[in-house]
Amino acid sequence: MLYNFILYLSLIILGLLVMRFGIFQIRKFKKGETKVTKKISEQIAFIIFFLIILGLIIYSVNDLLF
Repeated sequence: MLYNFILYLSLIILGLLVMRFGIFQIRKFKKGETKVTKKISEQIAFIIFFLIILGLIIYSVNDLLF
């Protein structure tokens, strides 16, 4: 039980760190410090990665609370 709690808590923290990194990238993009490539494969990979992280956060919170 304690192992599951630590696992879910670490998944939540990892997801928050990934979202924070994304916020920094968005701020750099708004300032014009980063260049955006228009490759569809990179956009699809980003969407899949984002959905996986979001799913892990929801799964962790759901199992942690219920």
